[in-house]
Amino acid sequence: MAKLHRYFLEFHKAIKLDDLDENDTLRSKRDTLLQNLKGKLPEGAPNILRTFNQGSYAMGTGTLPLDGDYDIDVGVVFDSTSDEEAPVGLKKTVRDALSHQGRTVNIRRSCVTVSYIKGEDVQYHVDMAIYVPDEQDNLYLAKGKETSLPENCFWEASDPQGLCKAIVNRHTEDNRAQFRRVIRYLKRWRDYKFSHKGVLSISLTVAAYHWFSPYQDWITQEYDDLEALLQLLNTMINQWQICIHEGELVSRFKLSLPVEPYGDLLEKMTQKQMDDLKNKLIELRDALNDAKAEPAEAAACKTLTKFFGTDFPIPEDEDTRAAKVKASVVGTGSSA
Repeated sequence: MAKLHRYFLEFHKAIKLDDLDENDTLRSKRDTLLQNLKGKLPEGAPNILRTFNQGSYAMGTGTLPLDGDYDIDVGVVFDSTSDEEAPVGLKKTVRDALSHQGRTVNIRRSCVTVSYIKGEDVQYHVDMAIYVPDEQDNLYLAKGKETSLPENCFWEASDPQGLCKAIVNRHTEDNRAQFRRVIRYLKRWRDYKFSHKGVLSISLTVAAYHWFSPYQDWITQEYDDLEALLQLLNTMINQWQICIHEGELVSRFKLSLPVEPYGDLLEKMTQKQMDDLKNKLIELRDALNDAKAEPAEAAACKTLTKFFGTDFPIPEDEDTRAAKVKASVVGTGSSA
């Protein structure tokens, strides 16, 4: 049976994204955008009360993007109320204030996205979520696009900082480190294996919040990331239940957000995407079991590159090592 934990640790080191405070370029772009926004809001627009990081940077679960498009999630809280401001109207104000040569600004359903483009490729983008508070300082997120029907434009109760706190504090110390590693493995698998955007990064993080359990070998007390990931996958696969969806009897996976607005993060997935998710989870689980049973570490790791990509390391097998040793001996002998 192959011992693969050290290769998972190497893989994690290769895909881990530094914290935002450690990334000078991304931090600088975020700060510049926020300064631009504060300085270019038109007269009569509400002032900005505060800003905060949200998403994977704030949760400590960021991974290096396969396509090179780094993203930053920022919450911007305006000094207004849901009665005073139209959600899409406030997004338009933000969009117009941030429009500038060298970047594109688009209003999306849950944020305003600012993309920095070099040549034909997006290098990085900043997603600005727009909020207003109520009298108790509960936040409401601006939902809707410019083209959305009126019923799809609204202020939604939201607790992004509560979500971040829940994720960060779900586990402690070494258990937290394994928790974050397993989330990053799933995110890289998602990036590598899915062509559609139905499986959101936050959904994998919340699934781990609900069902991840730290795993240590009961004899050595050493952590084993393969086993921890296997446990999580098995639990996730068992969450599928028969239900009525859009008038049809289907099998779906419900994933509840642990804070406001407490909704199902997978609700908007099509049935085809839902079936694809389950099939791919099963394929990953089976591949991990195959790798675990494989006696040769090189063969086991080669299996896992099909699911995690080439950043997953493959050690030299015995034949390759023997050939190198033989070549070295022959080369030494000829030079003598």
